[in-house]
Amino acid sequence: MTRMSTSAAFAMLSCCVGSESWADDAPAAPDSSADGAGLQEIVVTARRVAENQQRVPVAITSLSGEAITQRNVAQVSDLQFSVPNLQIKPSNLYPSVPEFIVRGQRQSLYTDENVVTYVNGVPQGTRALTLYDVASVQVLKGPQGTLFGKNSNGGAVIFTTQKPQDQFDARLDVDLGNYDLKKITAMVNLPIAGDTVALRVAGQVERRHGVFENSYPGAQDMDDRHNDSGRVTLLLKPFEHLESQTTIDGMHRIEIPTPAVIQAAPTNNTGFGALVAILTQQAVAQQSVLGGAAAGMDGTDLVRQGDPFHVRVPTGIDTTIPGGHYNPIATDATRLDAYGVANTTSYDLNDQLTARNIVSYRYERALDQQEPSGISGFSLNISPFLGALGVPGLPSVFPAQATDNNTNLLNQSKTFTEELQLIGNLPHTKFLAGGFFSHVVPFYSVTSNFTVGPADLYVVGPRYGEDRIDTKSRAVFGQVTQDFSALGLEALSLTGGVRYTWDEKNYRASNFYSGGVESNNIAFTGVNQVCNEINGTGLNGTGVNSPTQCYMTGGRTYKAPTWTVSLDYQFSPDTLAYVTARRGFKAGSANPTTVNHDFAMFGLERLTDVEVGFKNQAHLGSMPYRLNVDAFLGQYKDIQTQDILTFCATSACTATYTDLIIFNVGKATIKGVELDSALKPVDALELDLGYSYQQARYGSGSVIPQPQTPGPVGPSNPINYQGGLNLSGLDFPGVPQHNLTLGATLQALFIPSSFANTTLSANYAYRSRTVGVAALGVYKTPSFGVANARLTFENLFGSHFSLAFWGSNLTDRQFALACSDNRGSIGYATCKWGEPRTFGATISAALR
Repeated sequence: MTRMSTSAAFAMLSCCVGSESWADDAPAAPDSSADGAGLQEIVVTARRVAENQQRVPVAITSLSGEAITQRNVAQVSDLQFSVPNLQIKPSNLYPSVPEFIVRGQRQSLYTDENVVTYVNGVPQGTRALTLYDVASVQVLKGPQGTLFGKNSNGGAVIFTTQKPQDQFDARLDVDLGNYDLKKITAMVNLPIAGDTVALRVAGQVERRHGVFENSYPGAQDMDDRHNDSGRVTLLLKPFEHLESQTTIDGMHRIEIPTPAVIQAAPTNNTGFGALVAILTQQAVAQQSVLGGAAAGMDGTDLVRQGDPFHVRVPTGIDTTIPGGHYNPIATDATRLDAYGVANTTSYDLNDQLTARNIVSYRYERALDQQEPSGISGFSLNISPFLGALGVPGLPSVFPAQATDNNTNLLNQSKTFTEELQLIGNLPHTKFLAGGFFSHVVPFYSVTSNFTVGPADLYVVGPRYGEDRIDTKSRAVFGQVTQDFSALGLEALSLTGGVRYTWDEKNYRASNFYSGGVESNNIAFTGVNQVCNEINGTGLNGTGVNSPTQCYMTGGRTYKAPTWTVSLDYQFSPDTLAYVTARRGFKAGSANPTTVNHDFAMFGLERLTDVEVGFKNQAHLGSMPYRLNVDAFLGQYKDIQTQDILTFCATSACTATYTDLIIFNVGKATIKGVELDSALKPVDALELDLGYSYQQARYGSGSVIPQPQTPGPVGPSNPINYQGGLNLSGLDFPGVPQHNLTLGATLQALFIPSSFANTTLSANYAYRSRTVGVAALGVYKTPSFGVANARLTFENLFGSHFSLAFWGSNLTDRQFALACSDNRGSIGYATCKWGEPRTFGATISAALR
């Protein structure tokens, strides 16, 4: 690939405009009466009602649907290049899941989200999020544990789709681009009965070849696009005070996900890890050759060099699913089927009180197949590995394939939510109170194995895990904002909110070695007993499980109050200063991979923060500007952190196995500053700047538990919760200190409007390097910058047609979004990379 010198560019942040209202939680449409020479106001729903962003004591970044288009935000993960202090990375475990990170809080495997995503007020997972026909995306930073459906310590991301309107509208967009991109997006809005009944239908079909060139025979290129989705929204206003909106959506996606490209292999491992490294070192060398370079050394690691966009990986959906047959050489693929229905009904009881009900049902089924070490497609010399294990008669060079962690994951969930709210808008008091209930019935299973050889010469597995965690969440909440105008302090307001949540989790978990057939399920309840995954006997007991399976059952209710207190002063209609204190929590759950009752469940985590902010929108001379800045300090406790422990499988410890365990680990401090600003030097040009600095560091007492002495865990070698691996003073891994976004949009007035309304927009995003912590499974990443641009010709020759040319990652920068570290256990570190340069054109037709 040809590389260009890095250049900074700019793009626009355009926003919605509307009047402030405490009876409607949807952002309003742009107000045509707004001053075209000024900055438009932004309407947000950070407090579950529509308000002017500049008057809300919360740090928020909001993007309108128009801004999302202008910034080339084609995928959900692209949002991170337009929002300071937001990271979106591919999950290490589930390739189909984008993981949101705000203010440094990473999600450990199997735990609840630290950042919760919502669609039209309903909490929803990230697998099936879409960005077409949206009104806005709002990123709320800091704990959101008072007003929203699910508690979150890091923040909330709110997706709001366009509402049906009372006039006909239709639009068709056709995107064509490199890597054979073909995308069709369509929308039609039908006013069925004046302003009483309206229907809006939108959908998208997308196809694209993969951007990772795959040299494995017969395999597909990776990181492709193959998805179909649609949304139908019906709006009813049968009489003046009642409004009901029902949305049905669905998605089918079958894609080859972004690969885990092997990045480093250790040269100093011991024991079995040293044998595995014999294989991963060869993969690093071959991956480097594919990229046109030779591997190099970084300390004691052999490190990949060259272009990462050339890989060698078996791909494609096959029959490798839990409970069935398995393929010893992994294939990488993802299949997702999802659909949901949600209804929001509001009734104005009088001029000051509104009742609102939000109910939803959602089903998702995802099959993810991956080999996360990135070595499965290479032909490796396995004779040193098998020879060390005592396999006789091998030639000095015995080429074959290997999988280090062949993993097939099946996730299925059914979710019901119900939320009832009462909204009050009194002369000096605004309040919102209500209750929330959700019931999630999930099924999770995983089949994984380690294989060396052309025909199962050396197979550890398959290992089968299964988890059913039935979760019921109940909450009551209330929040009140009181101004002090009766005391002559019209500009001063106090907000107080409290919520009490009960999260009930009941689980059934399995973890065993098997030929892939479940049979003879025998309950296992012994204290300090483990399912013997080798020969079917338990520690301190025999006969507690069959040779093919054992399982555990149990449950726990996690309950806690969360709260918000804020004091704000409105110096003028456009200037606000505030201080806010909040408490958030995240429930614990079951450890799905363990069969040791001592570690069956982990506890909840908490974050308490203080945020001080200033918001101002005014004029600098004749130039309108907006300046929002905040500083935050969070105290993080009982952090849910993962570790891999080795257990005895027999009473004499003649055989061992490993489990991934979630522990609650100590405390940390998260602090930083954030800036979100915009400026219009002249009427035709808008500039914006976003920046964040943050430091997330573990505090005293942050210890990853370890066995008391080196070796497996057992009654004679219990867990040491005080003298384990000390994280105190270490920075959070994978979290950048600096994050910068720059943007500009130019209305090209020098081009005659008789030809087209011409707009040039561009944006640049920079992220500083991140550190790795091997014990937490995170590998370091270097800094990077990404530039995008778009040139749009609206209403060509006065017609309903438009044409746009766009490009993303214009300098073709190679940048790693996230890297995992398994060097000390199974001998590799891998990275998942952002896309190379993409470009294309969009042809649009609108009919109104």
